[in-house]
Amino acid sequence: MTEKPENQDEAAIPKEEEETPDELQFGLSDEALQAELHSYAAALRSEFELAQAKQADNETQNVERYTRDFFKKNLAHAAAQIVWLSSNSTSDSIRLKASQFIVKEALAGAQADGDPISELLRSLQSSTQPA
Repeated sequence: MTEKPENQDEAAIPKEEEETPDELQFGLSDEALQAELHSYAAALRSEFELAQAKQADNETQNVERYTRDFFKKNLAHAAAQIVWLSSNSTSDSIRLKASQFIVKEALAGAQADGDPISELLRSLQSSTQPA
């Protein structure tokens, strides 16, 4: 049942097993992992550069919006300065210009809102003029 080798010498020499490398390898080799790492790094780098370029474009497009927001936030302070100048400036021309600006803006706002002050001013103008 068990076969004897024809040649006894062959039986004495064990069959050569398949050569195994010095290290066992599971998965990818070091070179393949390095190549994969470099491809991920390149993709990440290009994605980062694209995001930076997009952010730079958004910042340049939003400069006007940021400026207008800044002006809106400081509008009360600027209006207070104009009012202060109309009352306290040492220069007559500055006081006059500041006062004219205040009156012009107040009347423009009153006309737009349908303010009773503008109606009062109109009625005063019509009553002082001869019919």
